Amino acid sequence: MAASSPPAQDSNLRGMAVSSISLVTFAVGANLVFLRMYVRMKRHATGWDDYTICIALALSLLGTVADVYQVANGAGRHINTLSPTQLSEFIKWTFVEGVEFVIGTCFVKISVCIFILRFINKTRRIMRYFIYILMGFLIVSTLGLVIALLAQCRPLKALYVLDIKGKCYSKNVSIAVAYVQAAINVFTDFTCAGLPFFVIRKLQMKRSLKIGLSIIMGLGILLEMNLGIIAASIATIRPLFVNLGPMVRVSSDNNGGPYSSSRPLVKNSKASKAGRNLGIVLNPMGTTKTMDTEISQDF
Repeated sequence: MAASSPPAQDSNLRGMAVSSISLVTFAVGANLVFLRMYVRMKRHATGWDDYTICIALALSLLGTVADVYQVANGAGRHINTLSPTQLSEFIKWTFVEGVEFVIGTCFVKISVCIFILRFINKTRRIMRYFIYILMGFLIVSTLGLVIALLAQCRPLKALYVLDIKGKCYSKNVSIAVAYVQAAINVFTDFTCAGLPFFVIRKLQMKRSLKIGLSIIMGLGILLEMNLGIIAASIATIRPLFVNLGPMVRVSSDNNGGPYSSSRPLVKNSKASKAGRNLGIVLNPMGTTKTMDTEISQDF
């Protein structure tokens, strides 16, 4: 019995769904990174974990654009309904997204590692050395995978331009590269996902919050690049929500609201002095913290 041919006009709902999810998760991630940078700059606490997550976000934008172009050129449709031009464009943007994903996830994981280093005391040398070695492995393995992807066809255009003849990897080599990439991803994913638990559990915060942050950061790294960006940024914007409590209290105490007057909120020098004696300091976001719990300021 002959196989049925695909319909002349194949539905592209699956491709549109994938593209929509990519756009939504990118938008959420971009907003969280913006809030993250706002909090960090207000606290004068920006670092390489922030810069690397911004690079990951820029790469995620490229991946989102690649998703849109893939859908526009037939992603989610039967291959027999695609024209040669569509097929060529689809393969090209799939390749672009593949390279972007390898590099982008590397930056997300490095950002998480650097973020965790903020909370590891310098006396815990074994843990710090382990994270440094992990970051080095991430960089070296990512460079190797990118080189392998770029070298899979000579010239590279032979990969996606159907009229160009070139020399490409054999099927066995392609499968071997895919297995190596998968093994590296599994190892680094689970290692980076587990790191937050070992660090967060020693911070001074509620147990439920520790569990929640560990799960969010861990699952974000394991699931998808945009979700990794979201998970890596959620913990850093908590001061914005913590700050809502004092704002509400001030608003209830002052009928005009916290911004109705240019006068400072702390007018009593004795009260200010007493606060200093108790070890209470005001941070740039306007919240208070004790010196004993300063290590958990990002949470």
